[in-house]
Amino acid sequence: MSLSIEQLRAQARDAFARHGVPTRRLEHWKYTDVKRALAPLADNLLELPSDPMPVDALGDELSIAGLDAWRIVIADGVVLSLPDDPPQGVHVASLAGQLHAQPEQGVAALHFDEQAPLFNGLVALNAALAGDGIVIRLEDGVRLDKPLYLLHLSRGKAVHIRHRIQLGRHAEATVIEHYAGMDAGLSNVISRLHLAEGARLHHVRVQQEAVGRTHIGRVEAELERHSQFVSHSVALGASLSRVDIVAELRGPGADCRLDGLYLTNGRQHADHHTVIAHRAPHCRSREMYRGVLDGRSRAVFNGRVVVHEGAVKTDSAQSNANLLLSGRAEVDTKPELEIYNDDVKCAHGATIGQLDENQLFYLKSRGLAHEEARQLLTFAFADEVLTGIAVPALRRHIEHAAFSKLPHGEDIEGMLAGHDGTGEMA
Repeated sequence: MSLSIEQLRAQARDAFARHGVPTRRLEHWKYTDVKRALAPLADNLLELPSDPMPVDALGDELSIAGLDAWRIVIADGVVLSLPDDPPQGVHVASLAGQLHAQPEQGVAALHFDEQAPLFNGLVALNAALAGDGIVIRLEDGVRLDKPLYLLHLSRGKAVHIRHRIQLGRHAEATVIEHYAGMDAGLSNVISRLHLAEGARLHHVRVQQEAVGRTHIGRVEAELERHSQFVSHSVALGASLSRVDIVAELRGPGADCRLDGLYLTNGRQHADHHTVIAHRAPHCRSREMYRGVLDGRSRAVFNGRVVVHEGAVKTDSAQSNANLLLSGRAEVDTKPELEIYNDDVKCAHGATIGQLDENQLFYLKSRGLAHEEARQLLTFAFADEVLTGIAVPALRRHIEHAAFSKLPHGEDIEGMLAGHDGTGEMA
């Protein structure tokens, strides 16, 4: 017997009461004190914004310039606009609408599993309180020629959003989630993705929320036979951010790539945890996360690849590299492999360091000033993660937003003036 929405919400509230807000006593949260970050919201953590903000001019100001996409605007956790003319075979709806008109679909979107990897109390809180989000379904064989762009604007104390994206057999799409919260508070967002046989999804997550805000994100992806999932997770804003990505490779030949970039300064804290579960034979995964840290900021990376029994011929590689621009910045990194097969090919590694003095010397010997050489090497280090983004306007936006945070960012802006966003100079 299927649950009603009310029953699911009640179960979620009970789960949150049991688990609560994660604390540093939990293994996967020992370097991230989210409870302290949320302390100012303790009395109204369950209080939702009453009315969404007006976003007409603000949405244009904060959106990605020059991006040709079907735009969807979510303000303070409420869907304000949907595409007027989505292509045939593309179904886009608000979660609030489905909760009212198709409650069984709403229950499926809000589903949570306490046994899932990296589950925590904030996942249950999201299921209990998320009243809106986007539900996207592509029919078999549909291939989008431009992205679906989800622009999130938040000023409220706490917003809880749930997205569900389903791609039919051999469907293809690019989905961009862009977060631009402007005030202190909490953004708690979960995206559940399902890729049917042969489907291909490029999922880009850009977090640019205001300092003072706490951002908690989670992406759950299920990959069927010969499907392909490419993720780019970019963390630039918020005082504290945490993004969990869990990819389940359930069908033979599934392919997964997780790329991430985080740039922090001041006292920012950015945490990324990923789990790639190989559950079928002949699957492939690649993961590359890079961080650039300045000031007294801190970053955490924990990437776990699990090769289950029967997942023979697994091919997996994982790397995390960090560049410290300040002697006071700190990184905790832990790549992990958990293998229950002999017939696999797996590798992982992590590095933490400063700019290479030999490379600096080489560039300076070719006529570059010291600061120009530093900025060029920093740009090259971080930009390697972005090479897989095939949408020029999106890549330009991330580059400008990211490198404007760094010391002498105006020098990088000059270098980017002739950059077309595809890896070539105009």
